[in-house]
Amino acid sequence: MINRLSIVNKAYVNSIGISSLFQIGDSVDIVPRTNVYAVQREAEIFLENEGDLKQYSFYSELLPKPLITEKIQASFHHENPTIKVGAVRVTSISSSAVVQFGSTNTISAETRVKHIRQLLSGNERKQP
Repeated sequence: MINRLSIVNKAYVNSIGISSLFQIGDSVDIVPRTNVYAVQREAEIFLENEGDLKQYSFYSELLPKPLITEKIQASFHHENPTIKVGAVRVTSISSSAVVQFGSTNTISAETRVKHIRQLLSGNERKQP
């Protein structure tokens, strides 16, 4: 990994959440992970027995990694090993996202979302 000096004059970040990262500078490995279980209901009902991620196997399944079969050779020459940024404006960084000014050896980000929408049937809806 090539180490560089990162200079950022101004950074405006409105929101960072859910295992995300805003970094100025170098790192070796960045591994953000997020598991989300979201239930959206038309009726205001809370069930105490829900939200156990173990009941959904996709939260624990291994994700396949791409196989790289090509041989890649690369060389870099930086006459000025400095990353210079005047200003950056970021609205939002969320769900295992990374914004970085610098060098990183490996970034392995993962987000798994189970989103359930439960709508009332026509008979259950209140009539005006």
